[in-house]
Amino acid sequence: MKREAMLGALTALNLVLLLGIGVTQILPATAQDDFGIVRGSAFELVDEAGRVRASLTIQPPAEGASETVLLRLIQPNGQPAAKISASATGAGLSFVGGDDQSYLILEADGPETALRMVEGGGEQLVLP
Repeated sequence: MKREAMLGALTALNLVLLLGIGVTQILPATAQDDFGIVRGSAFELVDEAGRVRASLTIQPPAEGASETVLLRLIQPNGQPAAKISASATGAGLSFVGGDDQSYLILEADGPETALRMVEGGGEQLVLP
């Protein structure tokens, strides 16, 4: 009698474990609620061919300039098409056309701001 009770209890335990495994396979997977932090000094996105298509870097201080954070969005040919930069003294935004003959630069450097537009060799500078 003891043997049959022990086998019955073991069978019941196995069924509970089997049901638990089955339920976890049926329920949908969910993402974690808290997001982790990725830390580093640079970040690059590459395409299938291994070419860098976007980068986020910190440029060290250069002569006469402060440290700069730079975001680049890069065309398949390797030419940056859009840039956003920020430093202790100012910030800038630039867009370059596919032919490299047209571009737009919007910058704020200290108390000064400017918008420079170049198209087909002609240039227009807008100041406040």
